[in-house]
Amino acid sequence: MSWIMIIIGAVLVLVYIFYNATEQRIKALETRVRHMEKLLQKSSQGETFTEPEINKELRRLLQQGKKVEAVKRTRQEFGWSLLEAKQYVDGLKGGE
Repeated sequence: MSWIMIIIGAVLVLVYIFYNATEQRIKALETRVRHMEKLLQKSSQGETFTEPEINKELRRLLQQGKKVEAVKRTRQEFGWSLLEAKQYVDGLKGGE
């Protein structure tokens, strides 16, 4: 009987972990879609693309030597993966 409870408990923990990971990924994708919708709307209205306001904050963090925090903030703002956010921050650091 105790083995069955342990197995059921382990399965429930795994389901919980999977659910949370999936929920976080969905939120990140929703953020990304909102950002892309804003860019598309600006483009369809004939506006030129300007640098995002977040770049000022990111450059300030980089000047303070807080690259990890800059990458984290980029992920929050754009909903990007860790690699995408790191590449973006590296581009800001390189002056691109």
